[in-house]
Amino acid sequence: MKVDKSVLIITSVGLAIGFAEALVYYNLGTNAKRDTFKFGVPKGKELAKSMAVVAITSGLTALISYQIEKTLEANTVNLATI
Repeated sequence: MKVDKSVLIITSVGLAIGFAEALVYYNLGTNAKRDTFKFGVPKGKELAKSMAVVAITSGLTALISYQIEKTLEANTVNLATI
């Protein structure tokens, strides 16, 4: 299966932004009952689970975006031939 460059780009950007977002939520949750904010990164299984969720959602976002783009392009071509 040939992978389009846009899928790789969207997945990579999604991974970076998704991981940053996951870290923000992780830190908001772990600091909810603290008086002072302390930044941290999850370790072990928790980090692996977070990365898996981010990877899956980034891949799905890229694939869905790619399919929508191809569908819109096909509809544009079909409308042009009418």
